[in-house]
Amino acid sequence: MTALMQPTGNEVSREGLDDVRRSGRAAHQQVRIMAALYWCAKGEGWTRQELAELPGIPLSSVCPRCHELLALQLIDVIGTVGKPARQVLGITDKGIDWLMTVMSVDQEGQDDA
Repeated sequence: MTALMQPTGNEVSREGLDDVRRSGRAAHQQVRIMAALYWCAKGEGWTRQELAELPGIPLSSVCPRCHELLALQLIDVIGTVGKPARQVLGITDKGIDWLMTVMSVDQEGQDDA
């Protein structure tokens, strides 16, 4: 906190991230991004900007979700396009397995309801 008891930018960012994770929005956004990449042909993908337009997730949320998915090796950079260069992201085999698991668990939950 600053001298005027105003939260710093980092404190606000951390609180916002905690809220996104607690609410389940981060996981939901990850699944939406993975599902969008799943429908690309092998060796093809989308940029973060294109992903932000497709599932309706703002770019400010797509970038951190993609960073998390890259760290988990569920997606990978498969090329670049344009100038300035933008990374093209594609789903990995590990990502396909993860998505199928998530979707089957979700389907089982709907069947039980």
